[in-house]
Amino acid sequence: MASMDKLKFVWHSIAAATGLTGRAALRRTVRDCIGITVLCILLAYWSAQNAPLPVWLAFGCGLAGLGVGLLCAARLGVLEFAPEVLAGDIIVPRPSRAGGDVKLLLPLQFMNAGSADGVVEWVALRLTYDGDIRNSVLLSPVAEVDMQRFIQAKRRLDDDNSIEPFTAFVLEAKRSLAKFVLFDLAERGRAEPLRLRAGRWTFELFVKSTANRKPKLERTFEHVVERKHAEQFAADTPVYLINYQITLPAARRELAGAEWMPRGARYSN
Repeated sequence: MASMDKLKFVWHSIAAATGLTGRAALRRTVRDCIGITVLCILLAYWSAQNAPLPVWLAFGCGLAGLGVGLLCAARLGVLEFAPEVLAGDIIVPRPSRAGGDVKLLLPLQFMNAGSADGVVEWVALRLTYDGDIRNSVLLSPVAEVDMQRFIQAKRRLDDDNSIEPFTAFVLEAKRSLAKFVLFDLAERGRAEPLRLRAGRWTFELFVKSTANRKPKLERTFEHVVERKHAEQFAADTPVYLINYQITLPAARRELAGAEWMPRGARYSN
């Protein structure tokens, strides 16, 4: 099964990168448009040879042109890869493994509203503290977390529940996929270690996929980190920052799979 999944991922990656599916549909669209145009020309020529041109011919050609345009739009719409990401909740795992450094675990729900498969190549997270854009830091994905094992490990990261590194994946048409992605500082040697300090934390989630040539800003959300959160983290307790703007119960159930957010957890504002 693992080998089949790898072969499937390679095929979808090649198809998305080279546009094989798009080229075939483009050829069909061009062929159909040329056929409709030639048919209109032949009809006009036949009418001119046998009888005066009817007054409705211009109107008919206009309708034919409109049909060609609608055909092109329909064909291109079928080929569209339209990824979206639902995000907003943040888990700060227990710090025992990292020696006090903060890593952020984000439950992400990837959805493809289009009718074509594609590849989500990478994601990134930009963090701004108290609106100070000049000192924003970039966080990159370092692992994908197995939530069942994470809960069994009492919400502490270890080698058994972290799948490293985080890699690109296929997102099929009209499907959704839940992932728990662990983020860490992209430049640990240059930036100061990330600490859980009180203030307003603003997050920007960027996604690069085969649907866009450049990274796209998918979500912006913020949390108010209070002193109690820092105290919980210092006491070796996981911290949950919940975004109440996510109001889709079905999406949270899909993300959960198991009860990743314990009852009685304290949330951010």
